[in-house]
Amino acid sequence: MRSFFLSVLFVVGAMADETALVTHGEFSYINTKGNTDTSSLAFEGNVKKGWDLNLFRAHADAYQSEDDGQESKNKWSVELNYDYEFAPHISVNYLFGYKEDRFSGYDYQVYTGPGIGVNVLKGKEHTLDLQANMLYAVDKPEKEAKDNYLSTKIGAIYAWQIQENLKFIQEATYRINLEQTGHWFAYSKSAIETKINSIFSMGVSYKVDYVNTPPPPSVQSDRTFLVSFIVDY
Repeated sequence: MRSFFLSVLFVVGAMADETALVTHGEFSYINTKGNTDTSSLAFEGNVKKGWDLNLFRAHADAYQSEDDGQESKNKWSVELNYDYEFAPHISVNYLFGYKEDRFSGYDYQVYTGPGIGVNVLKGKEHTLDLQANMLYAVDKPEKEAKDNYLSTKIGAIYAWQIQENLKFIQEATYRINLEQTGHWFAYSKSAIETKINSIFSMGVSYKVDYVNTPPPPSVQSDRTFLVSFIVDY
């Protein structure tokens, strides 16, 4: 978790200058006492910075939990995107991603490569962004050698402004090993956000992190339900 927050600070610091940043942060904390002693801490953040036809985007996600003093989940990930809009609603893209998850069977996963982004919808009520990348990926399973391979990743983000203070967001990504097509990863996030004021919101989200062929004894799906306090600035 410490490495995760250092990475977030590095990204924000590297982009900070006279141009304002657009930031979005979601914070969740759960603590129960009694028959069971559990605690969970989650953070998800986005930072955007645009200039001329360029856009830099950073996304970070982390979740840590303990049950009766024993760590039960420890995962974090960072994705960095650079976009250049060479035509209306169409951008060339470069993506870098890194993920650690102690309970997924992998020490780490890293992927990077070029792609293209398309802004399909950009209205007051509905937005839809699509992205596809060709990647070089490295997976490091626990107690096994690294696996290097060519991969492709496709993703979509849909947002529906239902009311002035109520928003629905659906994200989905799919990444596949092109050399062993039975080896793939999928991610989904469904969220509802309601505005408190211009800066603060409350949100409810449901995330599914799916691995088709996880190293044993890990399971395929990792599901997380969160109630979050959201800050937009």
